[in-house]
Amino acid sequence: MKKPFIFSFANSKGGVGKTTSCISTGCCLAEMGYKTLMIDLDHQGNLSDDLNRGDEDYTITDLFENPKFDINSIVYTALDRETPIENLYIIPADITLAIEARSAERFRHRLSILEDGLKRLQTSFDFILIDLRPAIDLSIENALLITDLIVIPVDMDRRAIKGIEDLLQVVKEVRRNEGYVYTLVKTKVNGSHKKMLTSTNAHIKDLNYNVMQTEIRVSELYKQATEAHRPSVIYASGQRPYQDYKALTIELLNLIKEPKNGA
Repeated sequence: MKKPFIFSFANSKGGVGKTTSCISTGCCLAEMGYKTLMIDLDHQGNLSDDLNRGDEDYTITDLFENPKFDINSIVYTALDRETPIENLYIIPADITLAIEARSAERFRHRLSILEDGLKRLQTSFDFILIDLRPAIDLSIENALLITDLIVIPVDMDRRAIKGIEDLLQVVKEVRRNEGYVYTLVKTKVNGSHKKMLTSTNAHIKDLNYNVMQTEIRVSELYKQATEAHRPSVIYASGQRPYQDYKALTIELLNLIKEPKNGA
């Protein structure tokens, strides 16, 4: 079975559009014909809720509670309201994840619980996208150790820079001597805030971060999609959120040198 490419969406600062970026990229990959699995590792479960899988009896928590748990039983079809989203699947989270992740410290192979579980998947996926909460616990360490590319959404606010620095320091500690690949994605970009954009862009450039060219522009449609409990790129099909995230997805595929279907 082909090994899927794993993206993790992370930032130590909350409110930067991390979950939205994860869901939107996953929806675009699925639309382009890639079989995509999304994993919610945030106990708040916003990704699970937005894909209408926030009330399942069994979740990723069960894997950290029992590393031999059948992971295939927690892979659900992602939904737009009640309609299945073709090629998109999700392993949801629930509020007890943070507690069980701490409890899992007792297991001998605790740092490979997620990796070992994914090896038991009976379905082959092209991509796995993981939504990481803005904190570090065993579940997040598990994800960082198997991630091929860390995608760091950054809203255009100087305070977001500290979130990047904190996250990269954690990644270095978790992966130790292993290399890692990351890229920043500028989110909530408002062209009318020229002074703030200029200042933040200059700071990012000074720190020599890897940055995607595609920028995610601010839009009221994101709030409307959340209120409608629908993925924003599906809710706003053909409009700014869809346009920006489709462009970002194509750029990510180019970055990892994957062939593009339907691009």
